[in-house]
Amino acid sequence: MRSELSRWNLLAALALLAVAALHFASVPRTIWEFDESYFAYGVERYEPLQHHPPPPGYPLYMGFAKLVPGNSFNALLATSILALLAGLAAWFFAFRELSDERTAVVATVLLYACPALLISGTLPQSDAGAVALFGLAVWACARGNPLWMAIACAAAIGWRLQFSIAIVPMFLVAVLLLRSWRARFIAVGVFGAACLAWFVPLVLAAGGPPSYWKWLSGQAAYYAAHDADLSRSGHSASHIALRFIAHPWGPKWLALPLLLCALYGVRRPQSPLSLRTEPPRDPDASESGDCGHRTPYPLLAGCLGYLAFALWSMDPADAVRYAIPSLPIVAFLAARGLRRVPAAAILYVVGAYWYASPVLRVRATTPAPPAAAAAWIQANVPKQTIVLFDMTLAPHASYLLREYKTMRIDAGLARYGGSETPMVIYADGERGSAPGVTFRWPDTDAYRKLTRQHYGAVSVIPLPLSQRYRVVEGVHAPERRRDGKAWRWLGARGVLELPHRRGSHVRVTLRTPPEYPLDANRVNVNGTIVDIKRDQTVGVVVPFAERIVITAERTFVPARIRGANNRDARTLSVMLTSVEQLDGPPAGG
Repeated sequence: MRSELSRWNLLAALALLAVAALHFASVPRTIWEFDESYFAYGVERYEPLQHHPPPPGYPLYMGFAKLVPGNSFNALLATSILALLAGLAAWFFAFRELSDERTAVVATVLLYACPALLISGTLPQSDAGAVALFGLAVWACARGNPLWMAIACAAAIGWRLQFSIAIVPMFLVAVLLLRSWRARFIAVGVFGAACLAWFVPLVLAAGGPPSYWKWLSGQAAYYAAHDADLSRSGHSASHIALRFIAHPWGPKWLALPLLLCALYGVRRPQSPLSLRTEPPRDPDASESGDCGHRTPYPLLAGCLGYLAFALWSMDPADAVRYAIPSLPIVAFLAARGLRRVPAAAILYVVGAYWYASPVLRVRATTPAPPAAAAAWIQANVPKQTIVLFDMTLAPHASYLLREYKTMRIDAGLARYGGSETPMVIYADGERGSAPGVTFRWPDTDAYRKLTRQHYGAVSVIPLPLSQRYRVVEGVHAPERRRDGKAWRWLGARGVLELPHRRGSHVRVTLRTPPEYPLDANRVNVNGTIVDIKRDQTVGVVVPFAERIVITAERTFVPARIRGANNRDARTLSVMLTSVEQLDGPPAGG
């Protein structure tokens, strides 16, 4: 028994070190994702109301990162690396409490080698630490120690509040499984006190209870309107399920076999879902790593409860990262299903790393496109230039371009469009035929499925005086795709104001997409009437006027189109793609 235990301990150490090496080889060089800049700001100065860090505050994460030496980005990276090592150990011991050494090794390897964790494991965000504390909480709940399970659960929530959706049901089930009311009262009391220990500083940093609740209610309203509603437009229930359940494990040829192994892990003899909690009868069993198959019901309640909430209300675009708290139970059950062929886990690890490697390698060896574009601006664009950013690049512009005046596109044009001040657009996507420079990472299947599909290409586009205009009414915010196509939806009536006269005529370019719900539309541009069909681009040249008024005969509301599964409640007509002043009418115009 002792010989077998030593062999499995050695194999466990080697396997976990190998998985850690995969993560260490893909540590990002620069800031990349949306929240990373806000977390870096939070390390420098903790201001929750200013989104430093992003909501809902992350008090324990920020407190720990502040203790790590180095600049804010390196402190966050170091925190994630330390959390990765701690998480590997925590989940190994947690899974071992629920089964045995062999299952624990395989489950931990599957969890940390899945594409979702490979992508998020060393990012300068809160995920790595929250996963590690989640593992510690599972271990404590499996041990049935009321003190440690209360502290570990409270710490996981204080590190990343979103994990409460999994932690709270897990904690409640673990409390019910305790053998005495005294132990239950201790667990609940310590959990409440430990939560207050991080919650009170968060409320004080937010300016007190009234300010905190106003801020929190605003964030809840945004979540209800965006994540739980608008972001799910156009996605079927099956697609959302695929995003949250399968994509975190990789492409179909990887995810499907693993999920089938997890199902077999439920149905196999001596199922891990049994309620056996008695200690093993064999006195040598504890030395061999068999801890009596303590019930995984708390972990099951936490992971499945979280998955149900995610499927019901979370943003599918970020499903791979959001699904992480639901993955441990799948890894555990799959490891049970692979109990007789644990070497099969090696094939999964090789496939998962191969699939995610295009993203992992490029982020470890080259600056992320937002950082590369910001560095180019700093090196080539005069400091008096105003940088107008796409909303997805707002945190990057604020953090990476502090020496410049940065503004949203509409706000910047409304305030400075009438001046001679040079402007550039910091754009999330290709620039198309526009002048400027673009920084990009390869457009791979892994990037499209494992990320939110932003920041794969970022462009710096100069904005000449002849292309500037102010929005007066009826023109929605700019939208852009990675391939460089950019547009603004018009309502029934859009009004633009031209702050400069740079020509005798103005060309207004309108477009309709292939999925346009109308067969055609008739549009009036300052008295010039044009017909535009589905999937068509039309340029309208009119004499210069300080105001350009665009009206459409027909409009539609995406949310009211039967069968469209769209929740966009805006009133739309056609797309505006460009406005440009010309020295004279084009030839033949």
